[in-house]
Amino acid sequence: MIDFITLRNFTRQESVGIKKDGRNFVLDSIDWDAPSVETNVYRVPYQIGSMLSNVIVGTRKITIIGYIIANTMDIDTRGLTWDEYFQKQKEEIETNKEFLNDMISIYEEILIIVDGYYLKGYPTQPVKYSDTEEENNEVLCKFSIEIECFDPTFYKDSTVVHLAYVLPMFHFPLILTEEKSDEYVVFGEVHKRQSVLIENKGSIDVGCKIIIKAVGGSVINPKVYNVNTGEYVEFTGITLSDGETLTITTETGNENAIRHSLTRDTNESVIGFMKPGSDFFKVLRGSYYYAYSANESSMNNIDVTIEFTERFFNIRGM
Repeated sequence: MIDFITLRNFTRQESVGIKKDGRNFVLDSIDWDAPSVETNVYRVPYQIGSMLSNVIVGTRKITIIGYIIANTMDIDTRGLTWDEYFQKQKEEIETNKEFLNDMISIYEEILIIVDGYYLKGYPTQPVKYSDTEEENNEVLCKFSIEIECFDPTFYKDSTVVHLAYVLPMFHFPLILTEEKSDEYVVFGEVHKRQSVLIENKGSIDVGCKIIIKAVGGSVINPKVYNVNTGEYVEFTGITLSDGETLTITTETGNENAIRHSLTRDTNESVIGFMKPGSDFFKVLRGSYYYAYSANESSMNNIDVTIEFTERFFNIRGM
């Protein structure tokens, strides 16, 4: 059972916590809904049954029901008549209603936070309040908030996996003593692995951000691939100079490959350098090995990172 959520409006930098034992905003119930699933199929002559073509997942419409409570602990009751006391309660409820009205805007995205998971959406209507005296008075006010999440999946903080990296060891100022004059000076340590196991525990395959960086020298024709499936993204005729970064984004609808130069402070698309057969591959659900390669002469200069976010249709407590 989920008994505490936080709603955050990034545009206004405002947030509100709604929980079962809240002092001002009390959670009554949450209908998390479930995204619709539509399957498209096709058939050939004389076929028995059908072949699945694709699956389309719809949105999720969440309904949050709660109460605004007049917190009498915050009211100084000394010297007040009953009418004045009730008026103080009513003012507190109206103030909290104004705050909620301002924060929940149909034009501004709302982030829902629950037990370390996140979900984004837009309100489908202004905050709705009860129109009965029993549920809307000077003591309490019942409200409902409806938020449609166009991406119906919950997500957590991003996972960052290093396939290869160069650890700098040189520090300035460098002090050479007579006792250490015959020792080597270590400028960096290269960490290389043949392949790295990446585990996606989420409900779906997810896009990722692949960051390739040239450290201590150039990187020629880099490649990153899924060892198990053979899917890869590879570049030909491209050289990353020392300090340059190549960022490959594989999120559906936002696929891109951008080279960033620190010295020139420029960003340029390098999709045209992708080798035929390359794919903006996803981090597949389950456990798979991922690896990298480059021109042999530049293998010690490559730094490769894969960043992705697991996504879930349901979480514990729903």
